[in-house]
Amino acid sequence: MKLRILFIALLLLALAAGAAASTADAIIVAPETLKITAPYNATLLPFDLKAGDSVSANDVLFSIQTTPIYAAQGGKVVSVYAAPGDDAAGIMNRYHALAVIEPTYPLYIDADTSQAYDKDENKYIHAGELLYLKCGNDKGQGRVTAVNGSHYTVEILLGSFDLDDSVRCYRESGHANDSEVGRGKVTRYPDIVVSAEGRIKAVNIKAGDTVKTGDLLFEVLDPLAAPDAGGTITAPASGVLSALHVLSGQQVYRGQLLCEIVNLSTLELSCELDEMDLPGIHVGDSLSYTLDAYPDRTVSGTVLRIYPLGTVKQNATYYDVRLTVPSDLQLYPGMNATVKIQ
Repeated sequence: MKLRILFIALLLLALAAGAAASTADAIIVAPETLKITAPYNATLLPFDLKAGDSVSANDVLFSIQTTPIYAAQGGKVVSVYAAPGDDAAGIMNRYHALAVIEPTYPLYIDADTSQAYDKDENKYIHAGELLYLKCGNDKGQGRVTAVNGSHYTVEILLGSFDLDDSVRCYRESGHANDSEVGRGKVTRYPDIVVSAEGRIKAVNIKAGDTVKTGDLLFEVLDPLAAPDAGGTITAPASGVLSALHVLSGQQVYRGQLLCEIVNLSTLELSCELDEMDLPGIHVGDSLSYTLDAYPDRTVSGTVLRIYPLGTVKQNATYYDVRLTVPSDLQLYPGMNATVKIQ
């Protein structure tokens, strides 16, 4: 009888020890995947980003190609109405210009050959030719910019003339009578109005600047861009690029998915618990586990959540239980662990 009692006691101890030694497999997971979308219509500049790359918070993922606005003519900037962040359409509606440039040569002569010296060659004016100008004692030079039958336009390059002055035009610098090719009145070109559509990203001029033809004046983004849009798309958090959905130089549209980033700042331990072990586990409990990568350290994790939908395996149901992970260890999704069940 005593031997039987001793055997039963040892069996119960063994069963208790076996129960205490129950374990469950677990794996490090990243529950949050960040989806990066285009904030507005744009063209992506070349990039070398690829799936698997690690990124840090605020790293530039993509740069946006801006639309440049160049000076159509040289001159002096007399006013600038637009500032970075402005809606170009709104500025145009209010001021009818983003900026105004006074041409380098603001005066021209609206001339014709009706009073030219009576020589055949004086009746044929050629665009681009240099003419010598005279009004009383005032002299100057000009270049023919346009010809339309007997009418032509002479842009005044040198000389001090006033609006509505009647100026004679000559082919010879000495103003010989027989070289006179016509006369006309001094007129002023309209100021150059700089216009554009979209969100102003950069303003590269200021009032008083002198610009040349082709100088960069403004850089513009899509009208849907936010006022503080900087022309780049950055990572909202540190992580790993899990998927890339666009190519360098691609045209993208507002809301289009560009890439996906696994957020490494929200790692958790996913543990598959047998339904028999689940009744004793509650949110807020602490469970100890060992990571395969750090076998000499036992970690205590807090139960964050228990997913109510189980998975059936070999006539048993397992439930996904999530635990916290230590912040002082270098952890990555896919790392394995073993959880001890009390």
